[in-house]
Amino acid sequence: MFWVVFFSIGIAQGLFLITVILYKSSRNHLASRLISIIVFLMVLSHLGYLVIRTDLVRFIPQVYGIAWGTLLLFGPLLYFYSKSILDEYFEWKIKHWLHFIPYAMQLAFIIPNYFDKKEMWVQFIDLFLSGNAPISLYTKVTFGVQSAHLLIYLFITFRWIQAAKSTYQSIRYLVPVLSRINWLRALTYCMGAISITVFLLYGYILIAGKFNPVTNYFYTLITSGVIYFMAYSFVFNPEIISPDFVQKYRTYMLFDGSDGEKYLQKIRVLMEMEKIYTNPELKLSSLANELNLPQHQVSKLINDKYGKSFTDLINEYRVNEFIERISLPKYRSHSVYGIALDAGFNSKSSFNSAFKKITGKTPSEFKKQA
Repeated sequence: MFWVVFFSIGIAQGLFLITVILYKSSRNHLASRLISIIVFLMVLSHLGYLVIRTDLVRFIPQVYGIAWGTLLLFGPLLYFYSKSILDEYFEWKIKHWLHFIPYAMQLAFIIPNYFDKKEMWVQFIDLFLSGNAPISLYTKVTFGVQSAHLLIYLFITFRWIQAAKSTYQSIRYLVPVLSRINWLRALTYCMGAISITVFLLYGYILIAGKFNPVTNYFYTLITSGVIYFMAYSFVFNPEIISPDFVQKYRTYMLFDGSDGEKYLQKIRVLMEMEKIYTNPELKLSSLANELNLPQHQVSKLINDKYGKSFTDLINEYRVNEFIERISLPKYRSHSVYGIALDAGFNSKSSFNSAFKKITGKTPSEFKKQA
């Protein structure tokens, strides 16, 4: 009963963590997907053991083998995950699938077993639970290869993280590089704990020559611990799981050439086509989010290209909108302040002040002359 409850809780916790990560992920979607896959693979091992410990084994015994060989996926996934949260320019490419060839080969050998009759699966599982299931030479070899494969990728990943520290530590991201590295190190240590558990299990079955279900359950104990560690880290620092690459300071951006024109065109579309300035709650932060730039960079862009502040630029658009509307017949019955509100101003004083500054006249004077 204990193991059934334990496996059920592990599955629920893992699925909940995956849902939260994907639902609340940042713009770094690749990192969110990779870490979610890692958690999902751990959930699969829990699911397999849950099935064989309940009556489900009589209906879907093949689920027990659904996680076989997935140990070959942990290493590459962790390696690419580390790249996805440290290297701003890392993109998934077709060549990266080559890292998953060992798992594809393992899967090719396993798939035929899924077509065996349920009775054969049940007999094997009963033998496994009794502690009398023999271990074939093929199983010993594949288990050893999987263990070594994970260890090699952990070493590669750790070396990459060490190298990345010196390469990226000078970049001032909102989620600091040092925090990302500390998180990756902790996660690598967790995967290292899984690797050690696997090696101990491998050593035991080599000596015993038979499977022991309890030793396999210890593997799920470790993976459960990793899942809870991830959940704990997510609760206290949600951004660390899949941080984006928004920088604190980018004073080096001069907005020259195509870069500057790209952002200017976006501003023109937002102002002239979407008329976002008619929103009285519009702030610099809102425009920064639309441009995917830090606020200080948007302010610098407007100063450089328009020669004025954000507030002055928005007020200029609003005043021009007001002037355009009072010349239309349908607005002749509207009050001056009513038209100003429609143009985006949120107070009479701010409207009068901005209008006088831009046109040199009061709104009433301008309307009479219009």
